[in-house]
Amino acid sequence: MKACFYAFGVMFLLLIGSITSHAQKLDESDTRALIHANFMYQFATNCNWPAESKKGKFYIGVLGNADIFEAAKEKFGAKPVGSQIIEVVSLTEIPTTQLFHIILIDKSKKAELPKALRELKNKSTLIVTNWEGGLSAGAHINFKSVDGSIRYEMNENAIVDRKITPGVKIIQWKVG
Repeated sequence: MKACFYAFGVMFLLLIGSITSHAQKLDESDTRALIHANFMYQFATNCNWPAESKKGKFYIGVLGNADIFEAAKEKFGAKPVGSQIIEVVSLTEIPTTQLFHIILIDKSKKAELPKALRELKNKSTLIVTNWEGGLSAGAHINFKSVDGSIRYEMNENAIVDRKITPGVKIIQWKVG
């Protein structure tokens, strides 16, 4: 009986240690990064990509923002989108050979947006930005602050041109 309680206690401590070490990786106080990551997960699960994009992993790339990358990876990495598993990748440049379903280009890398638009023109990649004027510069979805809350605007025609169909939730939640 004592051995059973001892084994249970050890397993409990290991579990608590695992949860604690996992929680320490992500700074939960960075709510902006968490909100951006959550919206990207919603874009992934509430949009429909063409059939040829529904093979292998579902790739989400983050260019220029380590906090959003960490939040997305910790919260949503390895979760499913249909039959695909999400893989969140920290990017140092715009990928030209591998298909990424979603790429967030941070304001610190906004000079990369024209290259992304050029290189990904014929790919079903949703390009997301987070700066004033991102949408008018060609992004498909742009995060913005509205009355102290993070919201997003979108160019539905540009998304559909990429053969991506935004779901009802995505359309309803947009602003502007």
